[in-house]
Amino acid sequence: MRRYMNTMSLKSKITLAFVCFILLPFGILGMYSYDQSQRYMRAQAISNSQTTAKQIKYAIENKIDLIESVSNNITYNYRLQSFLGDPYSADDISLDNYFNYASPLLNYAMLFQKVNIQKISVYMTNKTIPEGFGAFYYEEKLRKEPWYDAFIRSESKSRWLFRPGAAPSDDLYSFAQKMIAIDGKELGVTVVDVNARELLGPAIAIDGKQSIRIEDERRTVLALQGRPIEDGDWPLLGTGGWPADESYVRSGGHLFVAESLNGVRLSLILATEMPPVLMSLQVATNWAFIATLLVLLYAFYSMLKMMLRKMKRSIEQMDQAIESGFRPIPIERNDEFGVISERFNLLLGKVTGLMADAIRKETIHKDAQLIALQSQINPHFIYNTLDIFSAKMELAGQFDVSEAMTDFGKMMRYNMDGQSKFTTLEAELRHLEQYVSLQRVKYGDRLRVRIDVPASLLPIRVIKFILQPIVENSIKHGFFQRDSLTVEVVGSLDAAGRLKIVVRDDGIGIAEQRLTLLNERFRASQYAPIAGSDRESIGLGNINERLKLFYGTEYPLRMNGVEGRFAETEITIPCNMESLEEINHVYRVDHR
Repeated sequence: MRRYMNTMSLKSKITLAFVCFILLPFGILGMYSYDQSQRYMRAQAISNSQTTAKQIKYAIENKIDLIESVSNNITYNYRLQSFLGDPYSADDISLDNYFNYASPLLNYAMLFQKVNIQKISVYMTNKTIPEGFGAFYYEEKLRKEPWYDAFIRSESKSRWLFRPGAAPSDDLYSFAQKMIAIDGKELGVTVVDVNARELLGPAIAIDGKQSIRIEDERRTVLALQGRPIEDGDWPLLGTGGWPADESYVRSGGHLFVAESLNGVRLSLILATEMPPVLMSLQVATNWAFIATLLVLLYAFYSMLKMMLRKMKRSIEQMDQAIESGFRPIPIERNDEFGVISERFNLLLGKVTGLMADAIRKETIHKDAQLIALQSQINPHFIYNTLDIFSAKMELAGQFDVSEAMTDFGKMMRYNMDGQSKFTTLEAELRHLEQYVSLQRVKYGDRLRVRIDVPASLLPIRVIKFILQPIVENSIKHGFFQRDSLTVEVVGSLDAAGRLKIVVRDDGIGIAEQRLTLLNERFRASQYAPIAGSDRESIGLGNINERLKLFYGTEYPLRMNGVEGRFAETEITIPCNMESLEEINHVYRVDHR
C-alpha cells in the first residue's frame, strides 16, 4: 500500500484525499443530520404533547382542589356542626341559626368560588331539623344511591363519584365527604356537585390537531374531544399496547401521552398527530446536496490541476537557477507561488553569503594556525625565564620573592592555557590564592584574605577568571584611605541548588545610589563610567558578560554594600549536584 501511494502523483493523492476525507464524510454527515432532524422533531412533538397534557392535568386538578376546599369549609365548620348536632326546636334561636347562618353558608360557598359548582347538599342524620332551602336533606335520600352503603362502611372520609345523567351534558362529578363531630358523632354527608364539562373544561379546549380521551378505572370512556380517531387506534393503559415504564406511545401516525388525574381516579390520554415525513422534499434535498458536492469536486480538480502546473513551472525555474550559479529566479506572481519564489531567492542569497563566509573563515583559520605555531615559543620562553629568576632569588635567600615568582609563573600558565573556557571551582580558588600571595608581597600583613567553601562544591565546573578580578577590584578600591583590609570569599548552595559565591571586603563601601545604578547596568550590560568613579572596572564588566553568555541573562553580577562599612559582589551559577561526590570537609584558606 505504501509503495503504491509513493508511485501516485500528487494530483491523484489530493483527489483521493478529497473523496475520502470530504465527499464521504459529508455524505454520511448529511444522512446523520437527516436522522437527527427527524429525532428532534419527534422529541419536540413528545415534549409539547407532554407539556399540554400536564397543563390540562394541573388545570383539572386545580379545580378538584378548589371543590375539595369548598367541601372542607362546610364539613368542618364548627357552627354548622353544632347546628346539625343539637336538637332543633321551634324557638327563635334554632330558626335564626337555620335562616341566618346554615343556609347562607352554603349559598356563599357557591357564589364566591372560581369553579362553577352546580349544587351543594348536606344530608343530615338529625331528623329534628326540617329539610329545606334546597340544600338540607335527610340522609335516607342517599341510601338509594349505589355508592352509599360502601362509602359509609369504608374508613375513607371522602370520595369522588361519577354520576351519569340522561345526556352527556348532564353528567356530574360529586365529591362526598362524611361530616363527623369532634366527639365522633356522625352528623351526615356533604355532597358537592359539579358538571362534568365544567370540571373537565381544560380538556375540551384543545388544539384542532389533537384529540383527548378521559377514561375511568374500568376503561370506560367518559369524555372524547378533538379529531376523531378509531377506537382500535387508542392504546389501552395497563396493557401490552402501553408499556408500564413509558409515559407515551407512538401508534398509527399518532403520539399518545397519558396522565392520571389525582382524586377522581381518571386517566387522561392526549393524542397528537405526528408531523409527516416530507420524503419528496428530503429526496430533492439529498440530490441537491450530491450535485453540489460533484460540482465542488470538479471545481476543486480544475483548480488543483492549475496549481500543479504552476508548481511544476516553479520547480523548473529553481533547477535552472541552481545550474546557473545561484542566479535569482524571476517573480511573476504575488500569490503563494510568488512568496515561495521570493523565499527561494532569499535562500540563494544566504547560501551564497554562507559560502563566502566559509571561504573567508577557512582563510583566517589557516592564518591563525600559522600565527599560533609561531607564538608557541613565547610562553615557554617566559615560563623558563621566570623559573631562572625564582631559582636565583632562592639561592640569594630571597625566599618570599622566589615564592612570588613561582606563583606568578603558575598564574601565567593558568592564564595562557586556552584549551578550555571552563575549570573547576577548586582550580579557580587555587589561582586566586596565587594572586593573593603576589599581593601580600606589596601589602604584607595589612591584607587578610579568608576563603570558606565546602569541599563538596570544589568539583563544580565554572568559567575561568571570575574570582581573581573581583578580589583585585576589592583590594584596589578597599585600601583607599585605610591601613588594612579583610576580604572574604564564601561559597554555598542556595535554596534552588545554585552555586552562590560572595566576595566581601570591609573597605570604603559603596553609596546606595551608585549601588542601584551599578546593578542596573550589570543587568542591562551598559558599562559607561559613573561620574568621578571607576568602581565598575572593565574586569567586572567582562565577568558579567561571560556569566550572562554562558549561563543566561538571569545570572548577572550583583553588588551590595553600605558606604563606609563594606562592599560585596555576588555570583550565582546553576549547577548539577547529582554528579558531585559526598565530601564532608570544608575548603578553608586564611591568608593573614
